[in-house]
This record gives sequence, structure tokens and C-alpha cells, in this order.
Amino acid sequence: MRGAGLSIEILTEYVNLFQEGSSTVKARKELLIEQRNQLADRIREMQETLDRLDRKIDGYEEIFLTKEEDLKR
Repeated sequence: MRGAGLSIEILTEYVNLFQEGSSTVKARKELLIEQRNQLADRIREMQETLDRLDRKIDGYEEIFLTKEEDLKR
């Protein structure tokens, strides 16, 4: 779970709940759902940034191709 970006604090909270036993199953599940939702939000934000960068790169490619065509004339 650390590889998914969960903080040490969240992992500690999860482990503490786990050690308390089966009475904390619902709380553990809610904690994981909350962390999943936060991760999904970060992924969406990163995808939007990636898309923006791709558009900028495409713009540079268009400029480059236009300049190249101008040089050929």
C-alpha cells in the first residue's frame, strides 16, 4: 500500500485498526475507500496534466513542421 502513495500515518492507522480486530472491518474498509478515491483524483489530475503537455508538444511539432516547410521553399 505504501507503493500506492499511502502516507505512513494512514498505514499506521490501518494497522492499529487491524490489530483491534474484526470490530474495525467497516472502519478499515472506509479508510481504504477514502484513500482509493484520493488516489483516483490524483490520477485524474495527472492525466489532465499529461494531456495538456501532449497538446503543447503537438503544437511544437506543428510549428517545427511549418518552419521546415518554409525552409524548403
